[in-house]
Amino acid sequence: MKALISVYNKDIVVEFARALNELGLEIIATEGTARLILDNGIPVTKVSAFTGVQEMLGGKLKTLHPTIHAGIATGAIEIVTVNLIPLDSSSGNTLDNMDLGGVAMLRSGIKNFEQVSVIVNPARYTGIIGELRVTGQIARGTRLRLAQEASKYIVAYESKINVILERLE
Repeated sequence: MKALISVYNKDIVVEFARALNELGLEIIATEGTARLILDNGIPVTKVSAFTGVQEMLGGKLKTLHPTIHAGIATGAIEIVTVNLIPLDSSSGNTLDNMDLGGVAMLRSGIKNFEQVSVIVNPARYTGIIGELRVTGQIARGTRLRLAQEASKYIVAYESKINVILERLE
């Protein structure tokens, strides 16, 4: 099993990665997340090593790659853990930090929820690990609930983008 982790909110991600590793999952992570995981002695493959392409545009472009999306589409990457860069509607240049790759990975995972668990909320990590420890897999019902949560998360994110765009008029 492979798990891809790309998180802005790094709360308890080290514990999550450690548990995934102990369960035998291969962890792939974006550079900042990978650095934190590696600094805690947990093996991880950086996205750039997985795709063969270095991050671009100062780290703003890293996961929009066919290898990532093919892995999610085929279920070769079975866990997609993503939380997005928050949008700051109080600053003047709010769209600069808009997350592109994270949203795309979430959409890919939601589309393939029959094979992929999409996790956007760190509060879900413990339950996912518990389920994996007990059954060795994540149940379809859990994957569906996670996909629903991820869909609502994207809708809320897109709503913030819409508010920002409306303010630009």
